Amino acid sequence: MESDTRVVLSLYRHGVTKENQDKVYIGWSDVSISQDGIDRLHETKQHRPDAERVVISDLKRCVESADILFPDQPKIQHRGLREINFGEWEGRKADELQKREDFAEWLNNPEVMQPENGESFKDFSARVMEAWKTIREWCVHDEVRDIAIVAHGGSIRKLLTELAPEEKDFWDWKPLHGEGLTLVWKDAESFGRGDRCTLLSAVPTTANENG
Repeated sequence: MESDTRVVLSLYRHGVTKENQDKVYIGWSDVSISQDGIDRLHETKQHRPDAERVVISDLKRCVESADILFPDQPKIQHRGLREINFGEWEGRKADELQKREDFAEWLNNPEVMQPENGESFKDFSARVMEAWKTIREWCVHDEVRDIAIVAHGGSIRKLLTELAPEEKDFWDWKPLHGEGLTLVWKDAESFGRGDRCTLLSAVPTTANENG
């Protein structure tokens, strides 16, 4: 039966941080989630699917979020799931960066331009997908069928561009802070091959998604 053979992956974006709320670039900056982030995660926790294995970015905001979502489970940290490194733009507000010509060029063509002393989109994408390949191989080897990843907006977008049943551009995906998306494969074979999933749905929440 499908219910006995399917593989389920839930992707959670970390809870919102004060820096997110202030529109500060924090790719590799190690900051904590805000009270708003904590509150939303507790709402999501009430509805999230179970997970046999929880894999997370090693940055504090993901560690804290995973501890709320999966308090009683061990977590595997993987640096490859980190957000893109914004280099010299880390810790700076978007309003401030608007004055920089290179920032304007990056906004217009982020897949070609890269932040000063930061990470290119190509390198970021390769890093995330290499991390995913490792995670998938772990899960296939150990016959894990219910997986959760707690990561960042960028890394989740990249995974969705490669794994979701509907092909969409990286920037068209809008993962919400503190909430999740669930991807389902019909069996371990299609999951192990690296096929796209067959079903995508939001983790149910009672919260207003625009709140």
